Amino acid sequence: MLLIKLSDNNYNGYKLSLTEYSKEEKETIRKALDSISNVPLAELEERGAIIFPSKTVRKDLDDKKRSILSVQNLTSENPTITTKNVMGFFSVNGVQFEISSRFDSGEKQFFLHYMLSKVCNVAPTIELTHANKDPLYDFAVYLFPAFLKKAVSQGLFRMYITREYNDSNLRGVIDFPRHFRNNIPFNGKIAYRTREYSSDNFVTQLVRHTIEFIAENNNLRKILSLDDETRGAVQEICGNTGSYDRLSRNFIINKNLRSLSHPYYTEYEQLRKLCIMILTHDKVSYGESQQNRINGILFDGASLWEEYLNAVMQERIGDKFKLEHPNNRTGQGGKYLFKKENGYNFTEIYPDFILKEKDPDKITAIMDAKYKHLEDANVQREDYFQLLAYMFRFNCDRGILIYPYSPNDKNQNETLKLAGERENEVTFSVLGLEIPQTCVSFSDFANKMGEIESKLLDRIFKLCYNSAVF
Repeated sequence: MLLIKLSDNNYNGYKLSLTEYSKEEKETIRKALDSISNVPLAELEERGAIIFPSKTVRKDLDDKKRSILSVQNLTSENPTITTKNVMGFFSVNGVQFEISSRFDSGEKQFFLHYMLSKVCNVAPTIELTHANKDPLYDFAVYLFPAFLKKAVSQGLFRMYITREYNDSNLRGVIDFPRHFRNNIPFNGKIAYRTREYSSDNFVTQLVRHTIEFIAENNNLRKILSLDDETRGAVQEICGNTGSYDRLSRNFIINKNLRSLSHPYYTEYEQLRKLCIMILTHDKVSYGESQQNRINGILFDGASLWEEYLNAVMQERIGDKFKLEHPNNRTGQGGKYLFKKENGYNFTEIYPDFILKEKDPDKITAIMDAKYKHLEDANVQREDYFQLLAYMFRFNCDRGILIYPYSPNDKNQNETLKLAGERENEVTFSVLGLEIPQTCVSFSDFANKMGEIESKLLDRIFKLCYNSAVF
């Protein structure tokens, strides 16, 4: 399969050289690029892609301008590909794409793995055994516990299924051909069929097969027992799939090729796609023959960065302080900017983070997470205006913007004062989180990130309280 490797947030454009490919390969690559260029994320999800975090990026999915990449000069020998905030590993029309984080050097995906380990609450010391061989499979297995817990939190998937019985407790439609074949001369039993609303169905069976598949690998089975919630979800699936048969794996996969559409069990569709991806990783992907079908996982960089910072700060916040995380993507924790004379609130806003003291209940800082290039180490005017509006709304004198950078980037760590009469009261701080680039192992990367996170959090508290309390 043809492979195209890119990195996210390449606003200047990556010139893809097609001179080394045959005429047929060039046409294949152009068709694949054309099928995903400027295509909204929501449409890519409908075509089979898994979006993570799923519900967290709902608003991003509804944004028609949100896409993976755009292509210019497609018919030339050097088409220009501009990537956005989306990372991922996916295939379409016979071409495999890898869009890595711009902060990950070489073939390793340490930064993406590390952010996922924090967001999914997965122990960051886990070394994935297939690293650099099949990144799509790596991340599919890595995300399985998170998708499983989300799905099971909605309850076990139940559906009506037809079961066949041959006993004396008739409670369905008699199956005369089977009855005559099995019970003549009469032996006191009746062959019949019945419709039952059961949790032991082809969807939960698919999940069970995935659990058993992972458990067969000594290096991967540990992800099934990372925490109590994961262990509980695994036990619930296994305890309610009594008809599990390892030899029926291909049959169960084929029964799950159609997408699920259920008004209540909404998380099971993403879990279904992930399970099939794991179980068929060494085969031609199902649906690959369908035109413009997407098989893979996409990660929203902005959402993942925001959730990663939330996880890091929440685990070290302490008892005296509180960190609120309004989320515009899920619609949770929103505030209002204006109120009309009739008392009607409107213009909902979602600051990324609100740092406050518990006693007294005082807002200390409004913080904003930005996963994007700060061109020439400068913050855009819109970012200043947005954060200042939030600070004004909450009567807060301190705003903090947090962004990632590599040693090759221009680093901006500074605190600005508001010009005018309140210059000694209102401050705006820009803090960078340096992403290590020279680590040879994931455990080394995780250790360095822990040290860097501690320094960042200490600086935040020194800015807010003139002390390091994290």
